[in-house]
Amino acid sequence: MLDCLIVGGGPAGLTAALYLARFGRSCTVIDANASRAAQIPVSHNLPGFPEGIGGEALLLRLRRQVANVSVPIEHATVDALRSDAGSFVATLGEEHRHARTVLLATGVVDQLPPGAPPAQWHAMTLDGLVRWCPICDAYEVRDRRVGLIAPATTALGHAGFLRTYTRDLTLILTPDGGELSDQDRGRLRTLDVLIIDQPITFVRDTPCAVLVQFADGSVADFDTVYPLVGCAARSHLATALGAQCDEQGELFVDAHQGTSVPGLYAAGDLVKALNQMTVGMAHAAVAATAIHRRLGNNPR
Repeated sequence: MLDCLIVGGGPAGLTAALYLARFGRSCTVIDANASRAAQIPVSHNLPGFPEGIGGEALLLRLRRQVANVSVPIEHATVDALRSDAGSFVATLGEEHRHARTVLLATGVVDQLPPGAPPAQWHAMTLDGLVRWCPICDAYEVRDRRVGLIAPATTALGHAGFLRTYTRDLTLILTPDGGELSDQDRGRLRTLDVLIIDQPITFVRDTPCAVLVQFADGSVADFDTVYPLVGCAARSHLATALGAQCDEQGELFVDAHQGTSVPGLYAAGDLVKALNQMTVGMAHAAVAATAIHRRLGNNPR
């Protein structure tokens, strides 16, 4: 019986493991190798790394730090999670893990627009041609040609944010994302944002640009493309237990990162909050401390 089972091996999950081990608690990390952080070619937004650091390099440092406090990291997937007499049972294929508490740090999955297969979107992300978080890295694309792919429902907010960084911004509306109101179109014109209503048919990368072809045969090229078409939270393990979430599946938590299910905690992008590595790591520190206190004294 573990004190805590941590599901997710990204920055939040690994930070929680570090804290719990240093609190003298037994824990194991279950890592499905699906961390969103691994897709970051280089981040200049993480405090303490003035030259920037890549996502894989950051994860490697965190794994080494967790290894130093002897926390096992199992490369597996949790298929199901159930409560059992005040504790939890996680199913991993034919095996089971028992824990008094569970911390979920399973993150979200970005939705992909049409025009290219997933592997190509991933390759363009690693090359820095496609980016997914303006809060993280729009500073890096100042005064460059930026293409924003977004539904009408969120287009104005995303466009207004990106205009902080570049005058050359094109909004590509997704065909299934509703219609822009006349008022929103007027606001976008005021922001000097070009609007393309044509569906995307093809996306191709070159060494220094992304080419986007549209249904009418026209082609536009960009230095960087932001496909901000939404994401899906990996919250099924929690919601199956009755944990409360929003329409996107992101979990509601209290001030100590506890979900509506006693003993079940959540940290990182999975939580309805600002999706940033620093925020997820802070979530993890708060959650781990709350778990330690929940479990009671553990004198040496």
